[in-house]
Amino acid sequence: MAWEIIASIGMQTALFLLGGYAMVLRNDWSTKDLKEELESMEEELKKLAQVITQIAVQDIRIDNLTSLMVNLQHELSDLRRGDGWIDHRNNKS
Repeated sequence: MAWEIIASIGMQTALFLLGGYAMVLRNDWSTKDLKEELESMEEELKKLAQVITQIAVQDIRIDNLTSLMVNLQHELSDLRRGDGWIDHRNNKS
């Protein structure tokens, strides 16, 4: 009867150890999966940062072109009202 108690305690201990080992393996696998997901998200964030940078550059270019167009419209409007001058050069030889 004493050996039955020792055997059952030994089996119980073995089951606890196997369960603990299984939890360690499961956590290791889930950690690896999580690491892979984070790496893929990092790559996607880098691509998104590049797109945002390109959009910012295009926005600056559009602003510059808009201000250039406004200046040209003001100059043309001034010329129409007679502010400024246009030299006519006739190159008739």
